[in-house]
Formats: sequence, C-alpha cells, structure tokens
Amino acid sequence: MNRILLLLTFCLLSAAAHAQYVTNLTLLKNQFLTGEPVVAEITIINRSGADVIVGGHGARDWLHFEITEAEGRRLSPVTIGSEKPITMRAGGTMKHTVEISGGYSTADLGTYNMIANVLHPISGQFYVSNRARMTITDSKPNMFDQPFGVPEGFPNAGRARRYQVILFRELNTLQLYCRLTDDRSGAYIATFLLGSVNMATQPQISIDPKNKLHVFFMAQPHVYCHAIVNPDGKIFKRGYYRDQEGNRPSLLVGGGFPQVVGGVYFDPGAPPPEKKKMRKASERPPGL
Repeated sequence: MNRILLLLTFCLLSAAAHAQYVTNLTLLKNQFLTGEPVVAEITIINRSGADVIVGGHGARDWLHFEITEAEGRRLSPVTIGSEKPITMRAGGTMKHTVEISGGYSTADLGTYNMIANVLHPISGQFYVSNRARMTITDSKPNMFDQPFGVPEGFPNAGRARRYQVILFRELNTLQLYCRLTDDRSGAYIATFLLGSVNMATQPQISIDPKNKLHVFFMAQPHVYCHAIVNPDGKIFKRGYYRDQEGNRPSLLVGGGFPQVVGGVYFDPGAPPPEKKKMRKASERPPGL
C-alpha cells in the first residue's frame, strides 16, 4: 500500500513539474539568407499557479536556444537574458521576440532544427518548446554591388566595404535584401531584409556623398519604399510614398544627395483618419 502511495505521489509531482510552462516556438520565416539574423517568437503560458519573475541585472539567463544540423550535430547553444526583470503572471501568456545573431551565425548553408528552453527560476528547471525547422540558403548580389570607404564617425573608419543588393525569391514572393561585406576578405558583416518588392518598376539604387546607400523600390502596387542604409550596415531611415493620380514617385540621383520626387509621403503605421460623421437630413445646424 505504501509503495502504491509513493508511486502515486511521484507521478503527481512529475505531472506538476511538467505543467509549469506551456511553450511554443515559431520563426518569423523558415528560410534565411546567409548571415541574416534569425527572428524567433517564444510563447509561454505560465501554468505554475504563481507569478514568475525572470531576468534582471545579474540574474541567470532564462532562455536557451538549441540548434542542431539535419544530421544531428549540435551547435553551440545561444543563451538570452534581460537586464530588466520580466514578470509572467500566473495563468497568463507572454510572447517574447528574440533576434538571434552574433552568438549564432547563419554562415553555413543547410537545414537546421531549433528548440527553446525556458527557465522556471523557482524550481531551477528548463522547459522545452516544440521543434522549429529553418533552411539557410544564399544568393549572389544580382541588383547592385559596389565598394565604398567607411567615413569618419563610424566604426572601422577608412576600411573598404562593399554594398550588395540581392533580389531573392522566397516561396511566392520576391524579397529585396541588403548585404554589407568586407571588400578585402569578402566576409559578411550584415545581411538584412529591406522588404517585399514588386518588379513592375525597376528598383533605383545609389550611394550618396556620405557613403550611405539609397534603395528605392515598389513595395506593392502604388506604394514605394525609400530605404537608407548607414555605412555600418544599419537602417538609417525608411520612408513610404504613394503613387497618386499618376504622379509616380521616383528617386532623383545625380549632383548631390538622392531625393524622392513625386508621389505623396505617408506613414503606414499611422491610424486611419477619422471619418466625418454625416448629419441626418432631419438635424438642423447649431443655432438654427
């Protein structure tokens, strides 16, 4: 009888341990270019019955990513912490987006599997997510490939770099990428997505007098994007323009800094304008 009770108690404790978190891992996409950061979203449901605090200055890293090749070889794990504490409410759901770069490089082509391990600090145990698959591929610069020198004010000033723009087909969409490489060694410094592109209009690409890269392209019918990239491989500015009543925007290049002419600038993240409330025919204007 005692043995049965002991076994039952052990089973209940094991079930409780496995019920602390329910975790799910999703990737922003499943196909990445060489050197492109992998963006992952981990969803955590706190089933522990109590609030859980992870992260904070000097706290233990609470999120570990394990990445394995298709053949089973495991790469170095990627550990993520946070300077500010994060509270996961009892019974609540938290979504955490992580950009995996630096500690993990998508330099090698192939197919990989990724899982996330989430720390439950009270018990000291990690809880495992589902397995997500990703493919690392590559493409040569087929739109633009020009060298430049890093100007003063940026890291490695004076070094020779190269801007490359790549048109890449991903499933049923065309994507435009920017890549920064070392002109001497050819090493990839940064690879990142500029956005989906509609090739009904040929992209316009230019380097300005301060060695910033300007890429102007049609993002969707009647909508254009003007992306400016700094010599350190980071986006400096991104603006959007509408083709209005046949006044199609374009990038004016030559004789100075490239600038957009034509079209109408707009902010795609701005809330839509409020519609004016129509007055009923029976309503009289104020004062009448």
